[in-house]
Amino acid sequence: SMAMELLVSYPEVLLAIVSYLCLSLLRLILRCQKSGIPVKWPVVGMLPFLVRNRHHIHDKFAHALHEAGCNLMFTGPWFLDMDFFLSCDPATVNHCLSAKFNNYPKGGEFAEMLDFLGNGIIVSDSESWEYQRHMAMHILGSRAYRTFSMSTITTKAGATLLPYLEGMARRGSEVELEGVFMRFLLDVTYTSAFATDLDGLSMSLPIPAFGQATKTAEEAVMFRHTVPRSLWKLLRALKVGSEKKMAGARAVIDRHIYEEIAKRKAHLLQGQGEEGDVLSMCIKWPMDPSMSEQHKTQFLRDTVLGFIFAAKDLTAVTLTWFFYMMCNHPHVEARIIEEITALLQLQSTTMPAGSLSVLDGDMLRQAVYLQAAFLETLRLFPASPFEEVEAVNDDVLPNGTRLSKGTRIVFSLYAMGRLEGIWGKDCAEFRPERWLSKSSRLRHQPGYKFPAFNAGPRSCVGKDLALGSMKMIAASIIYNFKVQLVEGHAVMPGSSIVLHTRNGIMVNLKRREANP
Repeated sequence: SMAMELLVSYPEVLLAIVSYLCLSLLRLILRCQKSGIPVKWPVVGMLPFLVRNRHHIHDKFAHALHEAGCNLMFTGPWFLDMDFFLSCDPATVNHCLSAKFNNYPKGGEFAEMLDFLGNGIIVSDSESWEYQRHMAMHILGSRAYRTFSMSTITTKAGATLLPYLEGMARRGSEVELEGVFMRFLLDVTYTSAFATDLDGLSMSLPIPAFGQATKTAEEAVMFRHTVPRSLWKLLRALKVGSEKKMAGARAVIDRHIYEEIAKRKAHLLQGQGEEGDVLSMCIKWPMDPSMSEQHKTQFLRDTVLGFIFAAKDLTAVTLTWFFYMMCNHPHVEARIIEEITALLQLQSTTMPAGSLSVLDGDMLRQAVYLQAAFLETLRLFPASPFEEVEAVNDDVLPNGTRLSKGTRIVFSLYAMGRLEGIWGKDCAEFRPERWLSKSSRLRHQPGYKFPAFNAGPRSCVGKDLALGSMKMIAASIIYNFKVQLVEGHAVMPGSSIVLHTRNGIMVNLKRREANP
């Protein structure tokens, strides 16, 4: 009968289905092992790829993108809204960040992930962003601010950074360089922002609470990037886990900044403090008269915090990777010392033997090879390894990909710096010469090929200031000290929204003999 036939054939049908599933799974697993491109599993999508590679996500994404032809749709688990379009293609960068700029704002999701920054320039869009950019260009472009920030670096490097390094060199102690730069730049940016001192470089003391809070906030943001939105929002509502830490960090940040704003306003009322710091200049900026006092204070907080966040971490990690490259490329370091020595002779400035003086920022503007070495560092180790935007309307990318409204687009700058199509066969090598023309002038690379300072209308306002201050700090260290890596300590990028090292960079310092 029919029922008997079905019963007899049922195990066979089941066996056929199971065999098919096993074979498909085997095919997927084999493809997995051969290819760097994430496998799209049923239900969970490409999430296993993220989880498995969470400790070296930059390299794995770069690998996958290079294999996929520079563009890749990343699909997360069903119903969790974790999909995004990943790219390292200059044509896509140009399309989204320049040509069709208005269709690709930062988007609400990005602002929400970085909510501790409020509505500052880093996260804002449209009119608010234009207004703030105008203000940032005014402040960072002013002579008062430039002079104030450069003298802050000179004073602090001369008083704390160089003597600290000298003490460590004398004792032959190992130094964790990224931590030193993070503390030094916390100090410098805090003073540049508020014209007051945090004194973060007395290494014997624990890191100031404000510095710790910015670090905690950044770690929480990275966590938000790697889990479904619904999960971190639930944690935020319940105030548990990473979100409990984030709330605590925000409270510390706010307390510090609101105190500084109150102090500064009181000073200005008494007619004191015509300083070139960011806060003074923001307070003097003509604000919309319809804004409430509370709104104005909030605006000041967001502006100053955005400045500190961008200046401190991005500069510190770039200096860290720069010295890592110097340790591995002594011939580059030798050329930089030659360049500095020649510039000092040109200015007939003699640095007394053993003097721990900070080299002059204006003189170093002519240090083109030093600048090329920084650009080359940023190519391979971009301080912000990802840039992200969101599509407002449906669109078609230059390569024909259709993007639907609301899609998040993430650019891997880390992968772009390692792309043969842009940089040629030697793209994996550290070669500052690629930034210099035959007549030893700096070569310009368009933002869509080299977006370390972003590209298009959102290009970094403080690019020249940042390069100028990094050159001062690096040149002063290199001129006075030989920096050597401690053997056996592996240096690699961590998985963060800023390209920190995973566990620091350990070095030994030796005082250079009196320079000629």
